[in-house]
Amino acid sequence: MKSIFITGIAGMLGANLAYLLRMQYLVSGVDLNPILIKDVNSYVFSAFDIEQIKKLFIFHQVDTLIHCAALVNVDECEICPDYADKINHQLTKDLTQLCASLNITMIFISTDAVFDGKAEELYRETDTPNPISIYGKTKLRAEQAVLELPSNLVVRTNIYGFNYRDKSSFGEWILNSLRGNTPLNMFYDIYFSPILVNELAEILSLCMKQNISGLYHIGSTGSISKFDMAVAIREEFNLDGSIHKLSMANYPFKAPRTRNMGLNNEKITNMLDIVIRTPTESVRKFKQLYDVNYPGDLKGGA
Repeated sequence: MKSIFITGIAGMLGANLAYLLRMQYLVSGVDLNPILIKDVNSYVFSAFDIEQIKKLFIFHQVDTLIHCAALVNVDECEICPDYADKINHQLTKDLTQLCASLNITMIFISTDAVFDGKAEELYRETDTPNPISIYGKTKLRAEQAVLELPSNLVVRTNIYGFNYRDKSSFGEWILNSLRGNTPLNMFYDIYFSPILVNELAEILSLCMKQNISGLYHIGSTGSISKFDMAVAIREEFNLDGSIHKLSMANYPFKAPRTRNMGLNNEKITNMLDIVIRTPTESVRKFKQLYDVNYPGDLKGGA
């Protein structure tokens, strides 16, 4: 059984990966926040402690690192650019070098924010990145470091789902707001390709089993506006609640936003011979997971 190590293991992606993949892999990981999931070895310390991570890589005989730890708050990155570069870029570079020294494959979770959003079509891997935010710029620099080793994998994505910790993903925030009758203001002119974290976990497992390397976009099939995403969740969960249309041009962001973050996923679907859900199909699966109490099972870590 292969051994995988996850940075940011208490985050939404990290926790779901640990919970969903623990029967297929030996799973260990690190985070500043504690996490308790059966059959998962987790450690509480800073991922900046490269020497400690090296000891764990050797102890657990790690085959693959899935690097999820990052500063993902786009506005916070704009306010603290040096720290954003330290965690998003420099830490990734240091881990890349450590993995290379120990012959460990690295999977780096990147973002659709590496593009400027001016394209009318879904972005392909061959399109030239042009990030307009500090977040996007630091993640692009990290990508470049990771891809210096041909055996590594960079995944650009945009995820939502259920959290292990008491936090809210984009989907959970919409759901909780609607259930609490809190009016929502949603952008009708920002498009993205959201993929359910559970589906991404399945695809990453396939990538590891088939030793996929290089750069891939793993998002939903097609894109959707933030407004239409909220409406789809409201309809699927049969909720009331007000959802108001808002233009990104009328909102005082600290960091610039991209209008089009849609990702073309044909490269990965062709490589793995799979079909990825559309945004509305993904929302339907989101509801199904809710109905079978997946959020409770995840938090319970059984």
